[in-house]
Amino acid sequence: MAYFVCEIKTEYKEAEAVIALLTESGAAGCAMEGAALIRESIAAGNAEIWDPWQLKNEDQSITVQGFFVEDEDYPEKKQQLIAALAIHNAVFTGHLTPRFFHLKDETWQDGWKQYYKPFKVGQRFVVKPTWETYAPAGEDLVIELDPGLAFGTGSHPTTAGALSLLETYVRPGHKVIDYGCGSGILAVAAGLLKAKKVYAVDIDHEAILDTVKNARINGLLTAIEVFHADATKKDFHYLAPFQVAVANIVADVIIPLLPHIAPWTEKNGVLIAGGIISHRKEEVYAKLAENNFAVDKVLTDGEWVTLAAIKE
Repeated sequence: MAYFVCEIKTEYKEAEAVIALLTESGAAGCAMEGAALIRESIAAGNAEIWDPWQLKNEDQSITVQGFFVEDEDYPEKKQQLIAALAIHNAVFTGHLTPRFFHLKDETWQDGWKQYYKPFKVGQRFVVKPTWETYAPAGEDLVIELDPGLAFGTGSHPTTAGALSLLETYVRPGHKVIDYGCGSGILAVAAGLLKAKKVYAVDIDHEAILDTVKNARINGLLTAIEVFHADATKKDFHYLAPFQVAVANIVADVIIPLLPHIAPWTEKNGVLIAGGIISHRKEEVYAKLAENNFAVDKVLTDGEWVTLAAIKE
């Protein structure tokens, strides 16, 4: 199925009115993007995952997109939409200027892939999308990755930091557990570092499918065991103790998860925690201490904190 898109740049305060106009004109769905929107979410405590480039725009503009099915009524729909915008501009003396373009299914699904290339993380890891080629050199550990719908391509500071710390702390023969495995990138990394067994846990079904797929792609199906479960309710005593635990999520999930991580992490074992925005780090430090973890190493990248803590 193909779509045509009506894209309108407007002020943040007018975004809801523009969405209403597009919806009433037959849009199958709408999307908003803009630095002002992200800043509001951050201020409200509702956003913890974003990239710095998304905040470069200092103004209050928002881009709104309405998606319309491109069927046999497409020409009529477009003319009706242009008329509705003209009426809106006349009544509210506004300046809504639409930009129209076409969008095919493959554009939705695969358009981003042209920007996702092999790249180095830490000392040895190379993250390579499955559709790209790369010739390993020296001691490269190549992570073949098809991220699908799950979080974890390796490019975000939280994942890159966790990969770097895995290099430092994982040793051959270790048992590793990854709480909130996402795409499985960190579980795969632990497997490539010769962990004896890696347990990957996620509450999201798509993440489980992506982790299994990426374990297979990297030849690690026997090394990685995947659990579709809520880590706060799943009892891991029969698999414990773990020498390394990973929780690359967000502070709001890590803090309540720590009392469940601590019992299964062996003494002198390591917890690698990421996805922590800098203004939440003190809360995480306090909860770590409460659960007998001592911070050993901290990596910062912009507003992001990734840390390793030793179980006492």
